[in-house]
Amino acid sequence: MKNNRLKKGGKIKSSSKKSNSNVLHPVKSWLSRNIFKRTAIIIKKTFQDVFSFKKTIIILIVGVIFPLIVVLTPTSVDFGLISPNHAATIIGFALMFPAFFWTLGLVFTIIIGTSGAPLIAEEVKSGTMLLLVSKPISRIKIFIGKYIAVYLYGMLLSFFSIFVIGWIGVFVKSGNIDHFFSLIPFLTALYIYSLFILFLFTSITMAFSSIFKKARSASMLIILIVILSYIAFLLIRTLTGPFYGTFQLYHFDLGYHLGNIFILFIETLNAVPPSASWQTLFASITGVYSLGTSVDPDQNINLGGLEKTNYYLPVVSLLLWILIAALLLVFGIWSLKKREISV
Repeated sequence: MKNNRLKKGGKIKSSSKKSNSNVLHPVKSWLSRNIFKRTAIIIKKTFQDVFSFKKTIIILIVGVIFPLIVVLTPTSVDFGLISPNHAATIIGFALMFPAFFWTLGLVFTIIIGTSGAPLIAEEVKSGTMLLLVSKPISRIKIFIGKYIAVYLYGMLLSFFSIFVIGWIGVFVKSGNIDHFFSLIPFLTALYIYSLFILFLFTSITMAFSSIFKKARSASMLIILIVILSYIAFLLIRTLTGPFYGTFQLYHFDLGYHLGNIFILFIETLNAVPPSASWQTLFASITGVYSLGTSVDPDQNINLGGLEKTNYYLPVVSLLLWILIAALLLVFGIWSLKKREISV
């Protein structure tokens, strides 16, 4: 008798649990759909704010000017007589430095920085953010929605920039579609690197936008970081000479770390072989290479290319700046949550 009662009681409890879950399931489903819908609306609205067809075309033109000048430089190579892989290697050599320093460097980082800077600071000032936070959506989702929109815009921008410089390089040098297909590993390495740069500078710009009251202050600080990374530390490295390594200035040199990470993606995908023809510029601009050739100490054989300075392992540089970007992302969310928003 007791067993029957226990069984009946268990059935009643299980049936009540099922009925509760059946009742709650549509509620949970409705909430998840609506929360995602609100976040998606913020993503869409923010993307519309940062994207304009005219601006994007201008950015693409500015981004390919330097690579175009480089590939237009006359060469003695007859591209009709060499293999597609050989042709892709020569074109990759020509595009390495302008892609790193200009297209995915100065131009890309400044555009991402100045695009994201007003998204929170300006909306707080104008009162738009007050209207947003009064809606049934958390500040975290507002921040994430805006972050994703900037990231998506950057992905689109970098993809077309890289595709255009690759196509221009092939069109100017050879006009052979097979050469473009052979260039795809190099273009893929550039795109993966651009996703890292995008993560880093979107985190920086969104964090600054959460902190500063004026969008102009956030934009100016981002431009300052870009100038320090790509230009100022080049001068510091040149002027200090051996003291750069002695005083371990490379710890603070974002330009060195970016160069180190760029080379990591190039080497991992075997995009272009090591050669002093492109490494010499990287030695001067980023400090990733020293100007001595790489020699096998046992057999005294030149291994090809320049020797690395190895201040940091490339993987360590990558993980370090991914961590910094992630911390900036969290700090930006925290700053927006704590920020007083009023008329």
